[in-house]
Amino acid sequence: MATASRAALTVEVMEMLAHFDPRLWELIDGDVPPHPIHDEGIGLGIGLRSGAGDEVRLNPQPLPPRNGLLHAVRDMSASVAEATIAASLAGRKPAEVLREVGDDICPEPPKVPWPKKWPMPVRLRQQILADPQRVSPAIQATAALVFQSYAQRTTDKSLSGAFTDLADRLLERALKTANHSG
Repeated sequence: MATASRAALTVEVMEMLAHFDPRLWELIDGDVPPHPIHDEGIGLGIGLRSGAGDEVRLNPQPLPPRNGLLHAVRDMSASVAEATIAASLAGRKPAEVLREVGDDICPEPPKVPWPKKWPMPVRLRQQILADPQRVSPAIQATAALVFQSYAQRTTDKSLSGAFTDLADRLLERALKTANHSG
């Protein structure tokens, strides 16, 4: 039996925790079906009240702002993964495509960990510049979760292997950077 990669184990742990807090699914997979306990209208300020009638009521409290960093990284990572799948269908080797992206997301500090060919949100750039020792590992760890999630959901061995390799590389860099900053 093959040993699971660090990134694969991390995704498995996140999936276990997501069963208790469905917000964690957003880190792994943005296209998550509504949780059976929570109403799919929560993002619109609507909550589900359990009871005999399962009545829907308006939530009078404003919703807190979402963490732009995590969503931006998740969206970028998913876009890279989808582009890699498309490139694979066009005949390119997934490992070659992801190697370049990995070089961009795993730079030696103080370089910004972001793919050169993907636009970076302005607020994210500001966060990185303000606190690179904390933000850079967060970007890398979040991207690792997304790429490993793709690795576990595809049956194509070359794609799965390339996604796992990048996820492991990102996780190693994130842990190395975080350990050196503390």
